[in-house]
Amino acid sequence: MSKLTSVSVTTLVGVIATGAGMAATTNAKAATKPTDHQSATVTTSAQTIEQAQQHVQQAQVNQATAHQLVTNKTNAAKNAQDKLDATKNRVITATNQVATATTNVNTAQQIKNQATPENIKQAQTTVQQAGTHLTNAQDVMHQAYQVVDQATTTVQSQTTSTNQATHNANIAKQTVATAQSQVGAKQADYDGLTVDSLKKEQATAQQLVNQTQAAQSAAQTNVTTANNQVANTQDAANKAAQTATSAQQTTADAQSKQTAAQAEADKANAAKDEAKQNNDAAIAQQNQAQKDLDNLDAGKLTQQANETQTAIDQGKQNISDTQQSLSQTTTNKANADKDVANKTTNVTTANNAVSQAQNNVNSATTVQSNAQTTLNQRQQAVADLQSQLAAMPTLKVDKVGWEKAVNGLVPGDQIVAMTDAEYEAYYKKWVVYGREFLGVTYLNNPFSSTAPDDNTKFTNINQLTKKQYEELVNYALNIVNQARRIWRGDNNELKTQTIDMVLASDAAQVYSDENVNIAATPTHLGSEIDDIAAKYHVGIIDDTGSYTWMGEELGETAINNGIKVNGTITLAEIKEQLYEDLVLMLFGDGGPNSWGHFYALMGGSKESDSYPNQYYMGIAFDKFGHLHLTTRADANIHGTTPDTTPIASAPTVTHLNQSLAIAQAAQNTAQINLNNAKASLTTANATLATARQDATNAQSALNAAKTKQTQLANQITALNNKLTSLKTKLANDTTSLAKIKSELANLADAQAAQQKVLDNAKARVQATSATLATATANANAKTAALKSANQTLSAAKQVQAIAEGNAQSAANTAKEAVGKAQHAVEALTNANQHVVTAKAQLTAITDKLNNFASLKQHSLNELTSAQELLSTAKTQLKQANDVLNTQQQKLDVANHSLDAAKLALDKATQFVNQCQAEYDAAKAHLSKLDHADETLAAAKAALEAAKVQLATSQTNYQTAKENAADAQQELTDAQTAAADADQAYTHARKVLRTLELQASLEVPTVTEKPQQSVDAVTEVVVDEAQADSVSDTPSAIDQTEVTTATANVAATGHNTANTENVAPSLKRLTPHTPAHSTTAGTLPQTGEASENHLAVLGLTLLSLLLSGLTLGRVTSKRRIH
Repeated sequence: MSKLTSVSVTTLVGVIATGAGMAATTNAKAATKPTDHQSATVTTSAQTIEQAQQHVQQAQVNQATAHQLVTNKTNAAKNAQDKLDATKNRVITATNQVATATTNVNTAQQIKNQATPENIKQAQTTVQQAGTHLTNAQDVMHQAYQVVDQATTTVQSQTTSTNQATHNANIAKQTVATAQSQVGAKQADYDGLTVDSLKKEQATAQQLVNQTQAAQSAAQTNVTTANNQVANTQDAANKAAQTATSAQQTTADAQSKQTAAQAEADKANAAKDEAKQNNDAAIAQQNQAQKDLDNLDAGKLTQQANETQTAIDQGKQNISDTQQSLSQTTTNKANADKDVANKTTNVTTANNAVSQAQNNVNSATTVQSNAQTTLNQRQQAVADLQSQLAAMPTLKVDKVGWEKAVNGLVPGDQIVAMTDAEYEAYYKKWVVYGREFLGVTYLNNPFSSTAPDDNTKFTNINQLTKKQYEELVNYALNIVNQARRIWRGDNNELKTQTIDMVLASDAAQVYSDENVNIAATPTHLGSEIDDIAAKYHVGIIDDTGSYTWMGEELGETAINNGIKVNGTITLAEIKEQLYEDLVLMLFGDGGPNSWGHFYALMGGSKESDSYPNQYYMGIAFDKFGHLHLTTRADANIHGTTPDTTPIASAPTVTHLNQSLAIAQAAQNTAQINLNNAKASLTTANATLATARQDATNAQSALNAAKTKQTQLANQITALNNKLTSLKTKLANDTTSLAKIKSELANLADAQAAQQKVLDNAKARVQATSATLATATANANAKTAALKSANQTLSAAKQVQAIAEGNAQSAANTAKEAVGKAQHAVEALTNANQHVVTAKAQLTAITDKLNNFASLKQHSLNELTSAQELLSTAKTQLKQANDVLNTQQQKLDVANHSLDAAKLALDKATQFVNQCQAEYDAAKAHLSKLDHADETLAAAKAALEAAKVQLATSQTNYQTAKENAADAQQELTDAQTAAADADQAYTHARKVLRTLELQASLEVPTVTEKPQQSVDAVTEVVVDEAQADSVSDTPSAIDQTEVTTATANVAATGHNTANTENVAPSLKRLTPHTPAHSTTAGTLPQTGEASENHLAVLGLTLLSLLLSGLTLGRVTSKRRIH
């Protein structure tokens, strides 16, 4: 335990011991010397209380300063933590940047490793090849554009023709409908025209005349009645209007009188109010004059002078204090202005950093978006090529099994040696083997389609375009030539020229024209096929000469069945049908066909002289949807050469694989670029987040500074207002003091003058009271007149309302009567017209009866004419519909051609885009290889820069971490100091309270002061001290100190324990108790010294004082500094 704490505990125990000694001494004195009265003099220095008050004030200032320091240190610690968080984010960002830069270096190193002369040369070759492919694709696309333009022009022209034909057909249709309606009407007129019918019509017309004449008479009567009613109601309406006008004038007169009365009443009330105000003011002046006269007293004036002088002195002190506060606040405000300016600059800088970071994020986002788009394009190009490769049939065939299926299961000599029964059994086995081989081969080579083919649909096989036919024949050539390479073992491939597509088309057309459906009639039109070969001069030239010839293979493709079931068929389904026909011809042509289709596609048998010849193939579909595949060798028979231009070839598997490799390289490059873009965007976002946090922190600091600036400005305003108010009050008090002093000097004259003022005020009260009575009487009279005028006006308004209502009702009745009269006149007019019309109808029917024969003939002539017009209109309608059908068919063909051209253009454009992507990727790859050294160097430089930035960020982070720790420790210290200041303030207040309590007990001489009251006061003080004491159990050392202190108090009557560790203020605040004479005695029971009660009380107060000075330190007795 520290010495200070020891003193505290010693003093407290001393207080308790003293209290116990006092009780013992009192009891002893009561037993041995009951009449011994002592007196004592106790004094307390006023200067000691004043010092205690000053210590309280100083402790309060110290407390406020300590708490302000805590606030400042809290803000400093928060700012330090914010900076620590910001530097931590920068370390994370820098770490990510180093990782990204490292990845970039590794990537650049990989590219550098790839940048060998051989790879660069290969890349240059790839660029050249891709450029050639791109140029060729662009040429095809331009041709497709021309085809689309031509097809569009044709469609537009044909649309115009079709629209005109539609218009003509609609007119013809309308003409037929009109003519048909006319014939029906004329027929009805003719059939209905008879003598009996006319007589019936005549009787009906006569009856109608009679009815209309009766209605005419009734309508005339109604008109007369209505006119009389109009005259009567109009007279009543005029009288009611006159009454309403009179009532309105009466109301107007009453309104004028009420207005005048209101004006008079308002004027009288205003005069009364004015008189009341004047009278109230006079009474107030009289009261004030009486009060001022009463105050003209020497004693009161002297008291007022003293009070005013005191107020002046205090006002001067207040002004001085306020000026000091204003000066300090103004200085603080200037510092706050500078702080706001600095923090505003910080906010601007931080916001600029945010803007720059946002721009970087936007740029990085754009780069990432572009990189993503490029990657998507590259991925699509790869997917398209992979789809094309997947759809490109790659035959997987067991050649040994194929040879057995074609040539036989055993050698030919064994077959020759077989009996008929053996051969029949062998043949069946051979056929079964062939079927099984076909099944296995079909399963091993499934058909695959592409998305564009799946989405290309037809409703008629004739909608296939030339371009699509060339695509189909290329598809067939790929399958057949793969089979030829497997079977033949050489590169002798079938080809297709323009003439071959013509030959196949003409062959299919022959079957369509002759209506030969090979599904129903499996046959070849041999002579027609020979005619086609002769027509185009195709055939064979060999050693024996030349002759025209071409082969024909038929396939029962189910194209039309698919259209019939589904309404459409896709290009993929057509390819699948073609694929299945070719698989059957190549791998399942045994049995009755004896592999004839197979040998035709393979170029004959290997022993044939024509086996090495070059053969050509064409395909077409007839109107039944069946396949026609033609083959031939030469095309210049008899010296005439047809069009042997090769058709556009489809990409081969090799070319597709090359393109796929280029596209995949481009995709990889695009993926790397995207990864780099994502990393850059991540870095930019991290930088932006840090910048935003910095800006937020800067803005928060600025807001806090502005708040403080505003608070200080408000304080300055308040202090200025307070200073102005204080100065004004000081001036007023000074003036009041001068007046009071003047009144004291001239008291008699002032009293006489004030009496005169009071007399004048009383006279004015009497005059204003008379005026008020007159004005009140006049106002009451005017108010009564106004009330009478209001009643008269109200009655007039009621009479007017009734009169106006009656007038309006009469007017409405008159108006209704006029309306009824008008309706009656209209009814009469209509009745007159009906009579005229009925008589005219009767006359017309009578004329028809008189001329019936000629009327009947005229009706027949009109019917005949209408029938002739109808017949002509129907003929014209048929002709118009025929023309429309023809034009519509042409338009359909044109639209199909346009659609096909657009589809071809789309594919050509897609292929150009694909080639462009391949070309761009090849160039990019070459560029990377060419600039591999520069790229690697730049990546390494960026990595070093990122490492430097990371090291700087880490250093800044460590510094910020240390600063934050220091700030936190300073905050902890400030909080401890604030707690100590709080305790010191509490301690100072307790000292002051103790001294004030002691002062309240001081008396010059005390003679046998009642012991009970002194004990009660002492008990309260001791209880309070005990309540503030610590409850810790003293240690062994503490117990020794307590024992010593108790012995000192018991032996000497005061504590003589060592108090050298008590703060200096303890010595200054120790109450001074002068020496005084006492009568001491020895108690027989204890041998202890005895003193009077007041001496004990003084000792008790001294102990309490010492205890109060140290209680504030008790709670921190375990801390060691």
